[in-house]
Amino acid sequence: MLLGFLLISFACKTAPVPPEAQQVENLEQALWRAGASFYAEQSYERFKADLKSGREKLAQEKAKFGWFRDYSSLQAHFRDLLQKGDELLAQIETLKGSKAEFYTHQTADLAGRVVRLKRMTDYFNENGPVRKSLSQAEIKLSETETLLRKEQFGSVGESLAVVEGCIREAERSMTDILSRYLDKREMDKWRTWADETVADSRKNGTVAFLVNKLERKLTVYKKGAVLARFDIGLGRYGLSDKLYSGDEATPEGKYRITRKYPDSPFHKALLINYPNEDDKRTYALAKKNGLIPAKAGIGGYIEIHGGGKDNLTTGCVGLENKDMDEIYKWAEVGTAVTIVGAVSIENTILAEIKKFEKHD
Repeated sequence: MLLGFLLISFACKTAPVPPEAQQVENLEQALWRAGASFYAEQSYERFKADLKSGREKLAQEKAKFGWFRDYSSLQAHFRDLLQKGDELLAQIETLKGSKAEFYTHQTADLAGRVVRLKRMTDYFNENGPVRKSLSQAEIKLSETETLLRKEQFGSVGESLAVVEGCIREAERSMTDILSRYLDKREMDKWRTWADETVADSRKNGTVAFLVNKLERKLTVYKKGAVLARFDIGLGRYGLSDKLYSGDEATPEGKYRITRKYPDSPFHKALLINYPNEDDKRTYALAKKNGLIPAKAGIGGYIEIHGGGKDNLTTGCVGLENKDMDEIYKWAEVGTAVTIVGAVSIENTILAEIKKFEKHD
């Protein structure tokens, strides 16, 4: 009886397992959920190694008879781990906040570039490759936003790299399509044509039409002064210079109105004298160099007509019917019509293309 009493007495005096042991286990789970292995791999590995050591020592103490157990050193060990773990968790949360802010800003920046590029594609119809790359970028951006909400920042970085690649591909495609608009010789030629047309209008007191393909504008001059300006539409490959029949490009050069059609299928129409002598020389040279299909003719019947600026033409210049009514009244057989690619680098789309060149 005495022995039993002593055993019970000593058992009652057995030290309890320090509560810090379970607290550290809970903290380790919190660190795992916070992504410690990604954000602070080395510190997290040291924490787990110290925790493993503590677990082993705790098991050793538990294996002893109750009255021989001593958790005092282990309690200090676990308290130290709790402090280190809390500090590590705070560091991770701060880092995650910084990453969230950084990636949110980067995502918004790339989304803004996509919107700007899509808006720029409205200036030209040869935008299939550009639009394709931008669609891919938009899909990936949507995936990125989901990853951001889940705080999967490792995947966010990879996803944004794909978005950046799609945007750069769109920029390269746009630059390829519009490269000749960055050619100083082309720009000088177009500017000369435009200046000569305005000067002739001023000198002769006549009306003249200037079509700017890149800006998609038709400007009416009278006596060298701007009388009106209208939005226009072009063919599928309207920004290219016409070479042959069927290329759906809009010609560039100095032309004249040769005929007026009041009852055109496109509301009203003004026929210009394409091909002129310059066009014929360009066509002959391209044919000689094998740049156009062997059986392709030079084409003709290029008009300024109504029917709507958003309807694709096969090389003509389209306007809204109400605008065509105004132009038709000013036009006469012999009225000058000059069609240029652009007259200045100082406009939105060309300025942006210059930025693309710098990116590359």
